[in-house]
Formats: sequence, structure tokens, C-alpha cells
Amino acid sequence: MKIRLVSLVIISVLFSVLMAENPQNINLEMKMIGLSDVPSEEEVYFGVYIQDLDYPTAQALGYNELYGILITKVEKGSPAWNIGIRKNDILMEINGYPIFNVKEFESIKKLLHPGDIIWLHIWRDGNIFDITMKVQGRTKEKSDAKKQPKSKESYPVGWGGGSWIPYWVVFPVDDVNELIAHIGEPTGDKTFANNAISEDGVFMSGGGGKINIGIGFFLGGVGASYSFSDSDASTHSKIKYNLSFGGITLDKRYAFNRKLIGSLGIMLGSGGHQVEYSALANTDFNWPEISSSGSFNVKVSREYFMIQPRAEMLIRLLPWLAIQTEVGYMYGIPTHSGWKMQATTGDIYSIDNSPDTPFHSLTISVGPWFGF
Repeated sequence: MKIRLVSLVIISVLFSVLMAENPQNINLEMKMIGLSDVPSEEEVYFGVYIQDLDYPTAQALGYNELYGILITKVEKGSPAWNIGIRKNDILMEINGYPIFNVKEFESIKKLLHPGDIIWLHIWRDGNIFDITMKVQGRTKEKSDAKKQPKSKESYPVGWGGGSWIPYWVVFPVDDVNELIAHIGEPTGDKTFANNAISEDGVFMSGGGGKINIGIGFFLGGVGASYSFSDSDASTHSKIKYNLSFGGITLDKRYAFNRKLIGSLGIMLGSGGHQVEYSALANTDFNWPEISSSGSFNVKVSREYFMIQPRAEMLIRLLPWLAIQTEVGYMYGIPTHSGWKMQATTGDIYSIDNSPDTPFHSLTISVGPWFGF
């Protein structure tokens, strides 16, 4: 009985000693079997700058695995450069051992010696491939970290998102106000004739979104509108005005740090003015005899092909929430001369002597952004 007890104690002690060692390092040693164990005064030189891979960066690159480190720079002429490794590659494994962070990569480097042959598991733009590399070394004095140029940290530019987007625009309104005041009945007979659109600008409400299509470019869409309506009981007339635009966007983002992401881009689309007027003629609205001998309804519009160069700044508050600011310049190229009218029959006519109303405006937007 005592012999069994002593045996169990010895086995327990041995087991405890074995478990006290880092199992990850044990596994790593096993993975590195077959490498040179000859001491060297040189240290292993890859020629890459690396950083831990976070979730936003992985999503922005389209990488779906839970391990790997990001290569942010490759020195020209280095061993890594010569075998084809490039910036934004993800190093997944060395000799079959998965790399979860920079610390593990450094631990593996300490087990390598110049002259060892290793294979690297690399991810690039959705493709995974293996590369064989002969490890090279250089003296520790030359590879002293203080003498190496510091790597400029690469920040993620995001994967996309969307939100409600407000715009403040200031555009020429003289022709529009003249039309609102004089369409239909004489000016003095309509109360809404004096409700002119402000020359100081109007607030447009809309929405948009975009997605990362690679190398920092984002493709998306945006649209916004402003509307005004009024009616006059005495003349039984009603007017509606609408200003709108919409189109596709292409932007190039630049990350200044993890909180500030700027972009330059352009919107291409269409938009314009539309005024709709309706009225009842020869009416008798007396109970119970309610009658009207006629009605009038017309839509007047001027349309443009829209171009908007713009600059944005995204201020990240949370991983999924930011403040988006935008400044742009909207310019409209008319699709036809003058204004056009659509009758109740659906036919469209050009309006004689109608002005070639221009459209150009500075656009300013500040609002929330959901996503990154």
C-alpha cells in the first residue's frame, strides 16, 4: 500500500512539473523540430514590420479567421521581399504553427537560425498560399531596434455603414420663387404667394450608405430632398414644391489615426426642381349643393445631371457609431433648355420663355454614422 502511495505521489509531482510549463511553448518546440540548433551570433531577419490584427482591420480587409498578424511594411531587398511578401499580407502560420499575435511571432523567431528552411502560410486579398523561405540573419548590431527606422502604424479605414444624412444647401431661388408666386391665379389671390423659399438656404433630409470595395475605396449611394407645400382655401388651390437629388458615390478613405478617418470623393447622379399646382374652377362649396365645373393640375420641372465633389471626416465615438461631417459643392448640368410642364394627360411640353435656371450650391452636412 505504501509503495502504491509513494508511486502516486511521484507521478503527481512529475505531472505537475510538466503542466507547469507553457503548453503553447511545448507545442511550439514540437512544431520546430528539424530546425538547426547550432548557436549563432546573428539573429533572424525577415525584413517585415508587423502589428497585431484587430477585428475592424480584419473586416476591412475581408479576412475572416481568428488568428494571424498584419504585415504593415516590407523592406525592399529583404528575405520577405524576395519571396513576394507585400504590405497588408496576413501571416497566418509558420511551419504549420498558427500566429495569434506579435509576441508569438517573436517567440518563434528566437527558435530559428540563419540557414533554416521554413514555410509561411500567407493570406492576401482572399487567397491563401504557402511560401518557402530560407532564413537569413544579420549581426545584432545592425539589427539593433534603435538603428532601424520606425514603422508608421497602419490604421484601418473601415468596412462601411450608413445613416440619415442632413444637408444644408444654398442655391439660386429667384426663378423658383417667381414661379410659386405667379403660377395659376393672379398673385394677390393666393396666400401662399408670399411664402418664398429662403435665399439663405434650406435644410435637406436624406440618407446614404457605402461599403469597402478594396484598397481604401468605398462605393455607395446617397439621396436627399426638401419639400414645401401650402394651400389657399379662398381660391381652392394647392401648391407643392420639391427639390431632390440622388446618385452613386465613390470615396477614398485615409485613416489619420483610429478615431479620425478622412475621405475624398465624388457623387454622380440626378436631381432638380419640381412645382405642382392644382386648383378647382367655378366652385360652389355650399351645403348640401357642392359643385365644381372644372379643375386645373400641372407639374413644372427643371432637371439636372448632378456632380458633387466632396470631402468627409469620420469621428469615431464607438466601434459602431461615429459623427460624419461633409463639405461639398453640388453642380447641376441641365438636361434640357428651360423648364418643362407635364399636363394631366401625361404629355410633356416645353414652356416658352422659361429661364435657364442654374443650380450650384455649397453643401454642408453633420450627422451620425452607423458602422465603420
